[in-house]
Amino acid sequence: MSTRSLRLIAYDLDDPCDQALWAGIAAHIVHNLRTAGMDVVVSGRHASKLRRISKSLQYNYYNRLHKQYFHAERDAFQTRLGGFVGSRAVSRIQGADACIAFSPTSVAHLETSLPIFLIHDASWSQLLETYPHLAPSRQVPRIVRSGFDLERRAYTKKNVYPVLTSHWVGDRLIAEYDLDPQRISFLPFGANFDEEPDGNLVEEAIARRGQGPCRLLFVGRDWERKGGPFAAEVCALLNAQGLPTELTVVGCPPQQAGEHIHFTGLLRKTVPEQKARLSALYAESDFFFMPSLAEAQGVVFNEAAGYGLPALARDVGGVSAVLDPSWSGLFNETAPATVYADWIATAFRDRARYQQLARAARADYETRLSGAVYAQSLIAIIRSRLDAPSGAR
Repeated sequence: MSTRSLRLIAYDLDDPCDQALWAGIAAHIVHNLRTAGMDVVVSGRHASKLRRISKSLQYNYYNRLHKQYFHAERDAFQTRLGGFVGSRAVSRIQGADACIAFSPTSVAHLETSLPIFLIHDASWSQLLETYPHLAPSRQVPRIVRSGFDLERRAYTKKNVYPVLTSHWVGDRLIAEYDLDPQRISFLPFGANFDEEPDGNLVEEAIARRGQGPCRLLFVGRDWERKGGPFAAEVCALLNAQGLPTELTVVGCPPQQAGEHIHFTGLLRKTVPEQKARLSALYAESDFFFMPSLAEAQGVVFNEAAGYGLPALARDVGGVSAVLDPSWSGLFNETAPATVYADWIATAFRDRARYQQLARAARADYETRLSGAVYAQSLIAIIRSRLDAPSGAR
């Protein structure tokens, strides 16, 4: 396999380096590829002014008059317009080996002969089924139809090689669009860190834990979908069973108030003071607990592993691609609060067992779940496709 530096185009209709896009996942992938020595040319913000005007007009029309959610990224006009402009921009980039793209809607109308490595974590049908704000009954009907059309167009292109985060999404796409499984690669996202938690500091943090109440950490912006009410129920149960427990909620205001639930507000990594506060919470907590009702992957689980923080979750979506039994409790969707409470209490009270879990989390982060490891694995996937004979790709 070749070891030369690759020249890659990071492509999206919007700006791949925007930290607000896709929770910063694309931006961190670009950063980590560059850190790994790749020459990454960013191509984004295509027809952005016209698309922004179109989005504003249609969003206000549908939202105010029809009480429907307008999902601009699945609008046929916007994707066609952006794709036309984006195709011309990509054609002017010299010497590129391949494109990496972050959404099927961006790829649907991208015309290029370059191999396109399409990175994604969920199918449109899965999003419609599991994310409440995207339920078909709440959306503009033509957008729902267009979402399927754009996805089919993107994934069935002859030069598109999907890089998917889990078999949960892979199996669905194969079934829906009759994709060739041999063209698909599976790679969970890495953590979204600008600077990785220092291993020695993580080890010190692990040694300090367990000397006060059991501290649970919940990080998410959607209290209901991320399982906030269930996390609060487990916290209350642990206290009722005699284990002093606190739940710290970052991101979304908890609907269940209580003396054992603490809300920090949204902590942005782009604000130094807030980034330091979030880092401290990861280091000082005992367990990461986000029992989501729907989750494509959950990069926060990677970040918990980076701090050696054992995690608990429902086995939904692509979560199992990240959480390993050596350091986590992953339970089926119907498991009651008592199952989670028992797992937490047992691990918390057995300090040797707890430290084993915590160190296994950090070890899994270093070998599988960091952003750097993701970048190296993605590079290997790209190289293997580029080095294969054209008929065998």
